[in-house]
Amino acid sequence: MRAIKYCCLAIAVLFPTILYAGQIYGSVISAGKGVARAEIEITCRGSTTPTSGVTAADGSYRINVPQEGQCTFAMPGYPGRPSAIIFSNPSPSTYNFELVPHPDGHYELRRR
Repeated sequence: MRAIKYCCLAIAVLFPTILYAGQIYGSVISAGKGVARAEIEITCRGSTTPTSGVTAADGSYRINVPQEGQCTFAMPGYPGRPSAIIFSNPSPSTYNFELVPHPDGHYELRRR
């Protein structure tokens, strides 16, 4: 009985956080193929800790961002730390990117 009580309390505390999180989803491709298992970080204004995730085998991703407003979508595992400005809000937002290599070895993220 006590375990059920603690479980319900945990759900009641966590549910509002999940409810108001802005979901960011989309895909990252490079040379026409999905970028598999690539690390993603989303950092919003006023936050010092990024929200992290990893792309799936097909390059798709889905991340719940607790903050709203202007954010930076970054791929820290690539030279040059490619990034792009995105916006988080209570409604789900789609951001599809192309990871483009430059001759100097750095990468750039472009919206598709």
